[in-house]
Amino acid sequence: MKVFMRKQLAFYIAFLISLAVSGQTATISGASEEYANQTISVYQYSDYFTKNEELIGSFKTDAMGKFSFSFNCSTTREIYMYLGVYKAYLFVSPNKEYEIAMPPRQEKTLAEELNPYFEPVDISLGVINSVSDHDVNILILSFNSIYENFISDNFQEIYIKRDKAKVEKFEAYVDSVFADCKDEEFFNVYKNYRLYSLRYMAYQRDKMSITRKHYLNQPFYYYNPAYMNLFKMMWKDYIVYNNTHDMGKNLKIDIIYGKSPTMFKKTLEKSIPFRNDTLKELFLLQCLDDCLKDRDDFPPAPVYQTLDSVILITKIPEHKKIAENIKKKYTSLEFHDEAPYFELYNQDSVLYTLDKFKGKYVYLNFCRSENYACIKDYKVLRKMNEKTKRDLNVVTLSYEKTFDDFRSFKKANPQYNWTFLYAGDNPEIGRQYKLRGMPTYMLLDRNGKIEMISAPTPADDFQETFAKLVIREKKEDATKRKKQGRAKTW
Repeated sequence: MKVFMRKQLAFYIAFLISLAVSGQTATISGASEEYANQTISVYQYSDYFTKNEELIGSFKTDAMGKFSFSFNCSTTREIYMYLGVYKAYLFVSPNKEYEIAMPPRQEKTLAEELNPYFEPVDISLGVINSVSDHDVNILILSFNSIYENFISDNFQEIYIKRDKAKVEKFEAYVDSVFADCKDEEFFNVYKNYRLYSLRYMAYQRDKMSITRKHYLNQPFYYYNPAYMNLFKMMWKDYIVYNNTHDMGKNLKIDIIYGKSPTMFKKTLEKSIPFRNDTLKELFLLQCLDDCLKDRDDFPPAPVYQTLDSVILITKIPEHKKIAENIKKKYTSLEFHDEAPYFELYNQDSVLYTLDKFKGKYVYLNFCRSENYACIKDYKVLRKMNEKTKRDLNVVTLSYEKTFDDFRSFKKANPQYNWTFLYAGDNPEIGRQYKLRGMPTYMLLDRNGKIEMISAPTPADDFQETFAKLVIREKKEDATKRKKQGRAKTW
């Protein structure tokens, strides 16, 4: 009875703690007329290992460009927004409000919009209401400026001459500049691990020593980019470059033939820095990620099996998330995967979800009216839609510059009588669907799973391809019904 009561009490305490944590929020606000009536999405990295993008939520600015957006925030972490040509970053902490200064609006050009390799410019958002020099954003900006200037001015001495004395002198200088910031844990972890990275790149190329000193008996800072970046920098491709040597060879055997995280960890016990079980598992995740990039030496099937084992047995939520994201990185948008979910509005502001189209195949296309190829395809789609609509939903995700432009285009072209949805204010969808240019076509099956990741265009025999698919499907259904009928007769 006492044991039961203790368990109940422990559960109750854990429950209260979870409630307290889940109730923590951060708020960002601001005002800029340049961003009036805009829908802006806020993201975070779900982990710093894979840097998988995770949508926090979206907000809409008013007619004056004002906004206020609150979201769950249980620990200090980095968020970001795509603002035209910019990718704007901000560090936020629980239960704090940030009035941010928006950068001058600079929209992407048409060429940049259509360029699948366009990279936005990274900027840090300014905090207007910060009254303390100890705000994490101010501290990190100040440190980064000092750090990058030092690298720029001393590149040869650091990387070629490996001047240990110069690096150590710089470290002492940085510590003196930020001497009164010892209570700012997130910043100090960031600062220290960037300095350890500098030391590693300059002269201390001993990964074992650094791991032993700065990771083995230290807390795990999963949401601090400097902490994770150093670990990845040191151990990236270890198993790839060492798979013919004793340690690397044994680790490869554990993954390829054993498919066992437990065996892998036992092998690692011979290496001192990895006596910590959590560290072993993090290193295993690094190895699995590297294995999936090198498919010539590491067949993917057993690697995925080992990854699935980690997902199943790990007791560390962050490791489960990292493992899931590694798997997602290499398997997303493959045949029979679930198509990424979306919620979008048509020209009449009616909300559509992807689920709405289940029951029929979906010919999903990404287009915009300024693209000549898209307009050319629309004319073919118009005729095709009439012939295929019994089994096929044609759905166009439109990337017009504004919703008003989208509405005007649809109003001016009623002959295009299939479903059009506005995706121009939702860059998340393009990234989820790995959009590389326009027009892009994809075929989903009746259950919302990917049938063809790169479907033919309307002018490239899509209709014929789809007809064969439907005929095959009907034959398979007929065969299935016959078998079921025979089974009932018996």
